Amino acid sequence: MKFTTFTLFALLPATALAQSSSAASASASASASASASASSATASGAASNGTEYLTTVLGALSAAGLTSLVSAAQGIAGTTEGQALLGSLSQGNKTVFAPSNAALSNVSQDILSNNALLTQILSYHILNNTCTPAGIMSTPNHTIARTTLRGGNYTLPGNFTAPLVLSKNSTNSTGFQIVQTSNNITASGNGTAAANLLVYVIDQVITLPQSLTTVLPQLAPQLFGLAGSIPGLATQLTSANGITIFAPNDAAIGAIQSSLGTLNSTQVTNVLSNHIINGTAVYSTGLGSGNYTSAGGEPFKFVTNSTGSYVTSANSTAKILQSDVIINNGVIHVIDSVLVNTNANAQAAASAYSSAAAAASTSTEANTPVTATSAATTPSGSTSASGAASAGERLAPLGITTFMMGGIVAVVSAVVGGVITLF
Repeated sequence: MKFTTFTLFALLPATALAQSSSAASASASASASASASASSATASGAASNGTEYLTTVLGALSAAGLTSLVSAAQGIAGTTEGQALLGSLSQGNKTVFAPSNAALSNVSQDILSNNALLTQILSYHILNNTCTPAGIMSTPNHTIARTTLRGGNYTLPGNFTAPLVLSKNSTNSTGFQIVQTSNNITASGNGTAAANLLVYVIDQVITLPQSLTTVLPQLAPQLFGLAGSIPGLATQLTSANGITIFAPNDAAIGAIQSSLGTLNSTQVTNVLSNHIINGTAVYSTGLGSGNYTSAGGEPFKFVTNSTGSYVTSANSTAKILQSDVIINNGVIHVIDSVLVNTNANAQAAASAYSSAAAAASTSTEANTPVTATSAATTPSGSTSASGAASAGERLAPLGITTFMMGGIVAVVSAVVGGVITLF
């Protein structure tokens, strides 16, 4: 699908520059009494340029047959959030994943008529950079690309935007996939350049990041049942601002049932805490390049070789089977075994949390897609993939209450006793 009228975009920067130069010259030569009028005219001209830009954008989308997307954009134009999103399109290079008419026809009218939700959905289809297949990592590696979606239910530490996970089948691929939990979406070719925009037409609407309690039952039902059986734990995890979870799959949970009976409630709490990084969303691109401490205060180690990527806590190692499952407050990595580390260091956990909060307060978001080969210096001075981790702020250190302890003991007893109905 070609955007034949997108060539009109090339005229806009020159027009805007000419108008700006003219306004500046007029302002310099005008008298003091005319300054306010000149400023008003300049502002009016800028607004006019913005209107012209959007008119051209929507006209080009219509000409390309993306009439449903145009209707969606027009629907949000009357809201403050929608105006902010549409107005940001002309600011810097961006990549737009444009759902086809067929894709949007599968979206319910309730969603399409909800301008606030529709604005969030469209925000998640726009990247704050130019993204081409050449810059995307080949599977099983991922590229983490930041969208324009932030705030509300999608608040990440440091005010980072919600990311998309991208990957391509081989180094010679002419397209790439937007990796999602249920199904991937293909972006074909190198996109269509249009001034500051690079547009890919896609045949599905990208799903917004879901909550932990929505995603975890699909990935690891038994772990979800275990977490849900511990009063207050799921709420604590879903309310955290920035979290990384290494989630054992069902086979991993089943494999340790016999050993759970040897652990007391404190040890089980420590094991659970040592599967979590509190206050920081660490994607696969940053696992091997930073020093990370669990919510239990134990250090993680990461190794990648020809057989895959692995995470180690104390003497327990697990293979990462599925990485970068995006949730609205962080990320999940599915692993093939339980990290049976019963140790804990409360001081180290608190220190790690404090460091994460401090990093978040000074962090800035990279505009380029993050790959395993791109690196930058974080505010703490350590080296990690640029934007690969979002560090948390205003978080309470993860803790297991006495009430939760009772739930843990009950769950352990049920598992050891062979009662699997909880899962």
